[in-house]
Amino acid sequence: MPTQKFTPELIAPCGMNCGICKAYLAYSRGVPYKKGEVTHCSGCLVRNKNCAFIKRDCPKEVGKLIRFCYECAEMPCKNLAKIDELYSARYGMSMVDNLKEIKAKGMDVFLKSQEEKYRCPSCGDVVSVHDGKCYACSYQGEKPRGSNPKHRWVPNPK
Repeated sequence: MPTQKFTPELIAPCGMNCGICKAYLAYSRGVPYKKGEVTHCSGCLVRNKNCAFIKRDCPKEVGKLIRFCYECAEMPCKNLAKIDELYSARYGMSMVDNLKEIKAKGMDVFLKSQEEKYRCPSCGDVVSVHDGKCYACSYQGEKPRGSNPKHRWVPNPK
């Protein structure tokens, strides 16, 4: 297991940290692929997808002409705002906030804050933003009482 869990290459142009995605964690932690249950992904940039959700309608060709959506005067565009709203409601994570933090504080500070926020309290690896699970030790985060039924867990406080 690498000592640095997140690298700049794991941060998609939209601000998603692929290192906290359950498909990336299953792939990178050697969890066997299981159709309909466990998917695999190596990350947007690694697969040369350049943020597939937003790129299709982006005039700036995010990932090609610009590295991050915050470099665009239109940020957040309609597509980024839509996915940000979904992730904020379901998972308590904002891609727009991620982008603002990267722009204001730099990539190194952002990556360090992500490692702290998504650190598994059991083994120190990474807990998924999608399901609160650690794919290294099978720790399962608890869903907070009174929360949105789709919001599955609460990350470590900053």
